[in-house]
Amino acid sequence: MLLHVMSTFPPLSETFVMREIRQLQRSGWDVRIGQLRPLYRTPQATGFEDLRAAVSGASWLDSDMLVGLVFFSFRYPLRLSRCFGLICCSLSRPRDVGKMLYILLASLRLAYRFQGSEIDLIRAHFLHSEALAARFLSMLLEAPYSLTVYTTFALYRRSIIEEIVRGADFLVADTAQAKEFLQSLGGRAERIEIVYNSIRVEEFPRQVRRNSVHLPVVLGVGRLDPKKGYHVLLHACALLRRRGVRFQTVLIGEGTEKDRLMGLRRQLGLEGQVELLGKLPFEEVKPWYYRADVFVMPSVVTPQGDTDGLPTVVIEAMAASLPVVGTSTGGIPEAVREGITGFIVPANSPEALADRIQQLLEREDLRIQFGMEGRRVVERQFDLKCKADALTRLIGQFTGSSPAAMALGKPPTHRIESATESSNRELR
Repeated sequence: MLLHVMSTFPPLSETFVMREIRQLQRSGWDVRIGQLRPLYRTPQATGFEDLRAAVSGASWLDSDMLVGLVFFSFRYPLRLSRCFGLICCSLSRPRDVGKMLYILLASLRLAYRFQGSEIDLIRAHFLHSEALAARFLSMLLEAPYSLTVYTTFALYRRSIIEEIVRGADFLVADTAQAKEFLQSLGGRAERIEIVYNSIRVEEFPRQVRRNSVHLPVVLGVGRLDPKKGYHVLLHACALLRRRGVRFQTVLIGEGTEKDRLMGLRRQLGLEGQVELLGKLPFEEVKPWYYRADVFVMPSVVTPQGDTDGLPTVVIEAMAASLPVVGTSTGGIPEAVREGITGFIVPANSPEALADRIQQLLEREDLRIQFGMEGRRVVERQFDLKCKADALTRLIGQFTGSSPAAMALGKPPTHRIESATESSNRELR
C-alpha cells in the first residue's frame, strides 16, 4: 500500500497530484489518500470522484485525533516524543509551533487509522505541511517515506526542512533547480531523481494551427499569485497596444492578485484588450488552449523567494501544440526550449516579453513550428504514464515492493504492528 498525504481533498490547485495518484492506481498500486484537514477556502476540483473511496477523510477536530494521541502516548511514547522534538526546533517561531502541533494531531489521526496496515511507502508532495506530516507518520509508523518537490520555497524553518529531507528514503525533484535545492538541504544526490511533472497526453488531441479570422489570443492560465508575474504581462500588453498590435489577452484563474491586476488593467487602459475569466474547470480551460495563438508564463521570483517550478499549464499548452513564451524562472526552460518550442525571456522584463509575443503573433510559420515540436517534447518527456513508470521503478528500488508483488501476496516490506501484536510483543 502507498499512503499518499494531501493537505486537503480535492483542491483545484493540485489536480496534477491527483492525476498522478490515479495513474499509480492504474499501474496496479493500492494508493490510499490521507487527508490532513477539510477543504476550506480552497477551490474544489471536479472530475476526481473516483478517488474518494481511497480517501481517509478529515475534520478540523475529531475523536480519532484524541484516540491516536492516547494510543501512541502509551504504546509508542518514544516515537511520539521524537515528533515533539521536531516541533521544539521551532519554539522561537510560535506561529509555526501552532501549525506543527495541528499537523501532528492530524498525523496521529492517520497513524491510528493505518496502524496494523501494510504500508510500503508514505508519499507527499511539496516541502510544506504534507512533507511534515509524512515525516511524523514515518516516525509514528516506522515506515519509509518519499517526497516530490517542485520549487525552492519551503514553509518551515530551514533546520526542520533539512531533517525532513535527510530522513526521506528517496526524493523526487520536478526540475534540475529543485534537485540542486534538495542537495543544498542535505539530500544525497544518489537518492534524488528528476521526474518531470506530467500530463495525460491522450487528453490533448494533435492539432496543426492555421491563421483564423478571430482576433489573436494571448493566453495565461494559473493562480493569480505574485510569483506568476501577470502584472508583467499586463505591462507587456500595454506596450503591444502602443505598437498597434492586434490581440486579446485572456487570463484564467483566481487568487490574491486579482484586485491588483484589475486595478492595473484599468490604470493601463487595457479593459478592451485583457479579459480575466476567473477560475474555470479543466473541461472549460482546455478549449482555450486550442483557441489561443500564444501561451505566456511570465513567472517571477517574489521578494520572499517564492517561485514557480515547472507549471503544469505550460505542459498542457505544449501538448495542445501551442507555442510558449516563458521566463528563465524555475524549471520553465527545461520544457520551453529557446527557439525550438517557444521563447525564454528574462523575468520582470515587459519589453522582452512584448517583443517575443509580437514576433509569434506576426509569424504563423513559427507558431506552427514551435507548436509541433512542443507536442513532440511532451510526448517524449512529459507523459503521465512515463512518470508513473519512473515512480514505480523508484519505489521498487528503494522499498523492494511492486504492484505485481502486491497482487501475488508478497510479504510486506514494512508492516506496522497492531495494538494487540504490540502488547503481546512487550509482554514477551
